[in-house]
Amino acid sequence: MDSRGGQSFVELLIAISIGAIFMVGAAMIIAPSLTTNGQAAKIQTATTNAQSLLNNVLVWSEAGWQNIASLATGTSYQYYLITSSTPYVATSGIESISVGTSTYTRYFYVSDAYRDSSGNPTTTVTPSYDPSTKLVTAVYNWAGGKPGTISLFITRNNNAAFDQTNWAGGATSSVATTVTSQFGSSSNIDYATTTGSIYVAIPGY
Repeated sequence: MDSRGGQSFVELLIAISIGAIFMVGAAMIIAPSLTTNGQAAKIQTATTNAQSLLNNVLVWSEAGWQNIASLATGTSYQYYLITSSTPYVATSGIESISVGTSTYTRYFYVSDAYRDSSGNPTTTVTPSYDPSTKLVTAVYNWAGGKPGTISLFITRNNNAAFDQTNWAGGATSSVATTVTSQFGSSSNIDYATTTGSIYVAIPGY
């Protein structure tokens, strides 16, 4: 029997064993990496969905502050926007979005805002409640994922102005619920000299 042939066979077995060990080791390194990359891609998609929702809420609030101000506040009140209609419509619940083979969810909730001693917005209850600012938080998730959030303070920066040029209706103590030509009664004013106009009445003149 040729001993060299037996030695070559043993060496081949050793080489195969070493190669198998390297392959298993490589697989152990690559598999977690693929899983991590897959999770990172899903997180990126989910956060993009949430940011898009916040952007839509911002546009929606700028179209009319009452849109956001009329929503109930607190984490238990979940909303999403129906953007297929114009203007957008807020509805209760959680929105599902399919991207590829994955299904993502998103919704937002509204929190009251306050101002600290420096005038910065905060959700910590202080005496300085700010009715013109709200904190909107978008919550995102996907099947098998871990929920995440993105938050944004939204402030009313547009106000409707009413320009009245005729006060001919005179003084009244009633609360106006519609636009009228009347005004709240007050002292030291003159509205009788010129119909529809109000002047400061200076005693003695």
